[in-house]
Amino acid sequence: MYSKIAIKNIKKSFKDYAIYFLTLTFAVCIFYCFNSIDSQMAMTEMSAVQVSYVEVMQTLISVVSVFVSFILSGLIIYATNFLIRRRKKEFGIYMMLGMGKGKISLILFIETLIVGCISLIAGLILGIILSQGLSILTVKLFLVELSKFRFVFSKAAVIKSISYFNLIYFVVILFNIFVISKYKLIDLINSSRKSEKIRVRNGIVSAIILLLSMIILCVAYYFAVITNLNFFDKRFMAAIILGILGTLGFFYGLSSVILVILRKNESTYYKSLNTFTIRQITSKFTTNFISMTVICLMLFVTIGILTSGFSIKSSFETSIKKYTTFDLSFSLDKDNEASNIPIEEALKTTGIVLDDSTNYITMNSYIIDFSVKNMMGKYTDSASELINFNPAFEKSQVISVSDLNKNRELLGEEPLDLKEDEIYISSNYDNLIPTIERFFEENNQVEINGKTYKIKEKKVIEDSLATSPASNNLFSLIMPDEFCEALVPQDETINIIYVGENKEQKIAEVNKLLDKYVTMGTPSFESEIKLSGMTKEIAYDASTGMSTIILFIAIYIGIVFLLSSAAVLALQQLSQCNDSLDRYEALKKIGASQSLINKSILIEVLTFFLLPLSLAIVHSIVGINVVEEYLKTFGNYDILFSALITALIFIVVYGGYFYATYLGYKSAIE
Repeated sequence: MYSKIAIKNIKKSFKDYAIYFLTLTFAVCIFYCFNSIDSQMAMTEMSAVQVSYVEVMQTLISVVSVFVSFILSGLIIYATNFLIRRRKKEFGIYMMLGMGKGKISLILFIETLIVGCISLIAGLILGIILSQGLSILTVKLFLVELSKFRFVFSKAAVIKSISYFNLIYFVVILFNIFVISKYKLIDLINSSRKSEKIRVRNGIVSAIILLLSMIILCVAYYFAVITNLNFFDKRFMAAIILGILGTLGFFYGLSSVILVILRKNESTYYKSLNTFTIRQITSKFTTNFISMTVICLMLFVTIGILTSGFSIKSSFETSIKKYTTFDLSFSLDKDNEASNIPIEEALKTTGIVLDDSTNYITMNSYIIDFSVKNMMGKYTDSASELINFNPAFEKSQVISVSDLNKNRELLGEEPLDLKEDEIYISSNYDNLIPTIERFFEENNQVEINGKTYKIKEKKVIEDSLATSPASNNLFSLIMPDEFCEALVPQDETINIIYVGENKEQKIAEVNKLLDKYVTMGTPSFESEIKLSGMTKEIAYDASTGMSTIILFIAIYIGIVFLLSSAAVLALQQLSQCNDSLDRYEALKKIGASQSLINKSILIEVLTFFLLPLSLAIVHSIVGINVVEEYLKTFGNYDILFSALITALIFIVVYGGYFYATYLGYKSAIE
């Protein structure tokens, strides 16, 4: 009997369950898609580097999934509470007919179980379908070829999805039992007669709070900018706290101030149904300002995560080219006796042969007691501030001009010329180049070990010293050969370019050989000889692997946050729709047309969707400008393209929920 009642209730309340059901379905779909990535990549032929990054990504996604499950459980509990609020009178009638609270809880349990099972099955089916497209996207992001496309099904991801959501539904059932046990019959019967009182706060107090909140937000923005994402700076934590308080105060004071302003403009206030619409919005803000604050902050995090994730991916792809000018590079760190040998001899231990198919050069680098911090410290900006606290910049790397010219000759570039009292400054680290250029504006010479050297040419030599996935030349002094003769090499580098008809074959052999030494994306040789190596292909794989991990985590968290924010807003508006039924009925009785009522509903729903999004966008503009300097670390980036992709995602998801909410609200009123 109770099962029949539960099924009839679901059919009768289908419109109420629609957003709830779709939210659950999308949640399961997203959960499955991202937890099945390891199975998706099984259909590709991947290098050891790519495999290592897929394993790291899968581990991180598993960890993030725990966090996501907490977010989704909170969302589902909120949605369940919304459904219970809309059905108080129904539950009151059950109790009047003699049904106990335990039986009502049983009906809710069956309803939750049915809706949960349907959404779980539908979400898994949708997830399995969409994961096929995600498979192709993942393959493209990792820059690998499909060995043979086939339908991918991840049994592990299905089991994980079922396990997590069963646990979530169990918590929801306990919540339902607790909520029902607290209700009294008189409250359930009279729930439809109770409506939220329209309380208008003092206009002056609200205006003061609104003004103070805007000042607090400006201070928070200032602290965020000057601390430059330095998590150890107390002002950065102050920026977060002030940002939350400012957002809370903004929504607390905004509605009353708008009401006061519009009241003074009588021609607008009393036009059409504006008086009713404005009072509706104001009354809801009285109790919803906390939830609006939370939604705004979640949207801010979503915009920031998605935009930064897409930007970092683009940055990695554009910058990797200038860091991989050689087919193969090895470096020998000469800080022990076993490593104090020519690098050609050390290279033999890896099985790599230097023959007619290889053009190569060797070069030494030296370290001297010359502080880059003292030289450049006062010219730094937020992007190059690491000079002032990173111990590596207490000394300087030195390259002889003849060694650098060997590198340039290998690449077919013009050699540099230095007299014995001249110097070049070299760096391919984008964040540091503007600092060096500011130094050039005020200085013509450098004093090293008591001798003055003229700066030969006031431009930064942006040569790459070896192949690597990131900047390999943070700061180097290019010195005359005479200066380096008395120095002991810190390390020796060999740069190799393959030539001839068998070039591709040799590159493939070397990559296959080094694959067995790869650990966490980098070849690591277990030997007393401190040799490290990097091929162009491994560098590309490491770069794309890291950027893809960042992008996938960003999309995963971003979409879950966006889905949660939009669903809470939708459910909140539909839940409060019941409280306003009598008011809309009164409008109809005094002659308001359905088109005017629909317009009022549209303005009301649109306001509650746009206000948190608008402030979130303002927060994001400041936040993205703060992380902009960090994005420069990875190379050039296209923030506009990333913003457009993020906007498209918002239009589809957030806009879809807005439209569904408007239709649901309008349907309930009609």
